[in-house]
Amino acid sequence: MTPWYDALAIRDVIDRYAAAIDRRDWDLLRNCFTADCKTDYGRSGRWQEREPFVAWLDEIHRDVGPTMHRMSNHQIDVDGDCASATSYLDALLRVEHRGFDLLHVVATYTDELVRTDEGWKIASRRVDDFLWRRESTTT
Repeated sequence: MTPWYDALAIRDVIDRYAAAIDRRDWDLLRNCFTADCKTDYGRSGRWQEREPFVAWLDEIHRDVGPTMHRMSNHQIDVDGDCASATSYLDALLRVEHRGFDLLHVVATYTDELVRTDEGWKIASRRVDDFLWRRESTTT
């Protein structure tokens, strides 16, 4: 059984990632990942280090209005100083595109984390998209 304090700390890292994107706080986001993290965002791209990944997130969110990244259904397994976690993402992004003004994204994040002197950090992440849907807030 995963100790509650590890599960809570890991959930905090995953939730901080979502809050960091919504706030465009790239230093906070950077602190969620190891420097040598591996990230696989499917059709959006793959990165082998944190800095190019953070730069990409910054770039793709520059022309996007407010966002709301909601994380849920965390499944966490800790084995010493390593852990795996699966979380659900439900995100809304205000972005104009072809007559729509909202992008709704639903996906799962599969993370491998490591315990560091600074706390838990994501060492690898794979994103599996379930839904990318353009919507309109006006009818």
